[in-house]
Amino acid sequence: MTPFTVEIVTVGNEILSGRVVNTNASWIAERVTKLGGVVKRITTTSDDVEECSAAIREALARKPKLIITTGGLGPTFDDRTLESIANALGVDLDLNEEALRMLEEKYRGKVTPPRLKMAKIPRGGKPLYNPVGTAPGCLIEVGDTIIVALPGVPSEMKAMFEAHVEPLILRLPRSAYASRLIRVSAIEESSLAPMIEEVMKKCKAVYVKSRLKSNGETYIEVEVSSRALTTEEAEENAAEACRLLKELMVKAGAEVQEL
Repeated sequence: MTPFTVEIVTVGNEILSGRVVNTNASWIAERVTKLGGVVKRITTTSDDVEECSAAIREALARKPKLIITTGGLGPTFDDRTLESIANALGVDLDLNEEALRMLEEKYRGKVTPPRLKMAKIPRGGKPLYNPVGTAPGCLIEVGDTIIVALPGVPSEMKAMFEAHVEPLILRLPRSAYASRLIRVSAIEESSLAPMIEEVMKKCKAVYVKSRLKSNGETYIEVEVSSRALTTEEAEENAAEACRLLKELMVKAGAEVQEL
């Protein structure tokens, strides 16, 4: 089964300046992967409407099943993600009555002009309730692609992903995913490379990725992952590849620990 594909677009000048670390993208990517999807691209764009719109149009042209945006849904002048989505789609940004009711509930009827801005969503979109913060999210279908706009505040983004995006993903045709980690030391990555290649040739349903890590001492972290029709099959594939890889590494004198 071919897994569904996802692109993530994070919005904010503060990310591009290096002032804020893009933890939202890594969190979403990890959750999507574990749920059986494949993240094909992560894009970060400024708050500029034209730049953000261009990133969304480019993502749509690649036809992923999901485009998830984070950031730019608040009441300030630089929160312009929904405007950017509307611009990319060539539709108007309309005051949405359901989104307005959400804000009236949050603010106990005191919806000022800056707050009213958060009730304007692209025409054809559906507002998504924010259980933690105030700004509604938005879901809009464009052909076979679904765009979901989430807030940039991590606690709000995570709550809305779990409330709205995860149930959506669970309804999609998707593969099962399993992964295992191995910590390796007393061997160079260049010596490890042919072992990884050998295991991937023998175990066609796995992908093996190594990366140098440092936590007081330098070591190599090896991730063995597999996609299959069932979780059991994916787990078996990853376990067998780990077994073969550990045998090769131990024979080469490496110190091996499965995490």
